[in-house]
Amino acid sequence: MEMQWPLILFTAFVAWSAGLFGTQSVLAVMGKAKKAQMPMLICSVALLAIGGVAVFFHLEHWERIFNGFGHLSSGITQELIAIVVLVVVMVAYFVLLRKSEDGGTVPSVLGVIGAVVAVALVCVAGASYLMPARPAWDSATQIFSLLGNACVLGPLTAAFIVSLKDADDAPAVATVSKFALVGAVVNILTCAIFLAVMAGTGDSLTDVGYYFDPTHPTYGMQDAAVASPFVGESVASAVVAIIGAVAAAALAMVGMRKPESLLKGASIAGVACGVVSAIALRMAFYASGLSMFMFY
Repeated sequence: MEMQWPLILFTAFVAWSAGLFGTQSVLAVMGKAKKAQMPMLICSVALLAIGGVAVFFHLEHWERIFNGFGHLSSGITQELIAIVVLVVVMVAYFVLLRKSEDGGTVPSVLGVIGAVVAVALVCVAGASYLMPARPAWDSATQIFSLLGNACVLGPLTAAFIVSLKDADDAPAVATVSKFALVGAVVNILTCAIFLAVMAGTGDSLTDVGYYFDPTHPTYGMQDAAVASPFVGESVASAVVAIIGAVAAAALAMVGMRKPESLLKGASIAGVACGVVSAIALRMAFYASGLSMFMFY
């Protein structure tokens, strides 16, 4: 299947935004990184806006996207609902931050809600691609892979912002550094598991070989093995996804060991590796998106 770059960017930026907002929500519940709360919120809103704009380029007539919003079973409708709910929570978060005496405190209940909604948005975005017609996609591990992207990109971005705005809060720096390392390890696991699941997809398919078409009587069907990310053009993307995930974890470890001197550089470099890994994984995802047509 050809690369759908608007959707690749949409899922990457939505996971990034949700991961960052979820991280700051957890920090808010813990009462840490108060000076960095507003910058993190602004950054997460900007990331969500970029992802929202990107998805409109998926259609040649983007205005027709609104025709699907009346169907609750539509994936795009569910994504819109989840995004609207997250935006509402972000607005409430912003208002309460502005009203707080120190400019960085929100009620714990709102922090819990923010974290839950952030996770829900990523799950809804991933669930939109669960299609029996494309067996490489039709797995819960695909949703987990997006959650893994959020787990690495969110905490690493938060670590960078905290190191800039709240570096004197040693407990907050140590906490967000640990979040970044744990999130990076989770991302490695979810990435590897999803790639492994996609790699085994072709084993369950029947190789049709040829079908009769009056205009192309000997036209070969697509090889079932193409459903694997380790076959054909998707190999490079799969390898880059793994390398990027491992590199992000290594940089997160560096930032955790020496947060006072290396956290800024390690976290921003880790974010770059995480973004590359997330995009490469989605490239492998689309390259392995073999249709079930003629396999049943």
